[in-house]
Amino acid sequence: MGKPTSALTTAISIRIPNDLLDAVTDHALSQGLINASGRLDKRGQPNLSAAVSHLLKQALDRSMPTNGSTPEQLSDSVTSFQTPSLETELAAIEQRLVDRVRDVVAQQLHQFLQQDNAMSAGVSADGVEPAKAYSAVGANCETTPEDLPAGKEDTKERILHAASRGFRSHGYNGIGVNTLAKEAGVTSGAFYGYFRSKEDAFLAAVVDGLDEYRAGIEAFRANYGAVWSVALADYYVGRKHRQDLACGCALPTLSPEVIRADRRVRSAYQAALIKLNEAIAAGLATGTAIEKRATAWVILSVLAGGLTLARAVWDEALAEQISVAVHDATIAVAAGNLESDSVTLPSKPA
Repeated sequence: MGKPTSALTTAISIRIPNDLLDAVTDHALSQGLINASGRLDKRGQPNLSAAVSHLLKQALDRSMPTNGSTPEQLSDSVTSFQTPSLETELAAIEQRLVDRVRDVVAQQLHQFLQQDNAMSAGVSADGVEPAKAYSAVGANCETTPEDLPAGKEDTKERILHAASRGFRSHGYNGIGVNTLAKEAGVTSGAFYGYFRSKEDAFLAAVVDGLDEYRAGIEAFRANYGAVWSVALADYYVGRKHRQDLACGCALPTLSPEVIRADRRVRSAYQAALIKLNEAIAAGLATGTAIEKRATAWVILSVLAGGLTLARAVWDEALAEQISVAVHDATIAVAAGNLESDSVTLPSKPA
């Protein structure tokens, strides 16, 4: 027979989940099929051939009637049996597994290419228009200070716009009034005419940022109906939002700064955050009012925390893994598919 197990091993190495990969490798170690020093091959991939062959053999043995015929010893890549029908059966099983893994890889690659092409065209694979959603949840970076009128209120808006971008990009201590004023196209004196201090501008930027997020949530709910949480997750952990601090959501970028702020800033942040929670809770279909608010806190935390991790890591592939996990978890939580009863908490230490 040919070498379908080798093909299977190659295919599985590409797409097998880490927990299953660890289980198969541990099985191989426990059975003496590979040793600790030979756990990885020269490409850094687990040496799974013997382990997969052994597992397939066990599965077949359990399904076979006892007739006195026993399989010959399995090698790393070729499995031979005394009974030709069993050899054919094993080959068919292996080939089906290869086909299934190949189909999964092809499907995932197709989805990635579809999303990438759609992003280039301005529409996501799920029909979300990224540019529209982008300005709804984050700062509107398509508008520059020069685009805004020069009236008194508009001058304040230009300063607030510059402050929002500046604080999100550089943090509270990473940018000063002179730079903020310059970005707004005004003098430092004009800045203090609208905000008594840098802290006042920061407070306004925080509240304005969370209000933007709340308005974005309401826009997603209005535009996408029952699938609004899918559209939100698509946008929130998408590559465009992930890679732009200045124009992204204020919650993950400004919350760490609020932690170190005084009570006045934190109280204003809290009030705006509660309104944001209420906007998300109002869009949830299942649960009591209390349960919906609790779920909304989970959604806010998962999205903001996940986006922060994805932005912080250097490896883009890892950032994508984090984003996919956060994306799927957000949708599951919003749909009520994650039950607290399924989670076993450790007992409290004495």
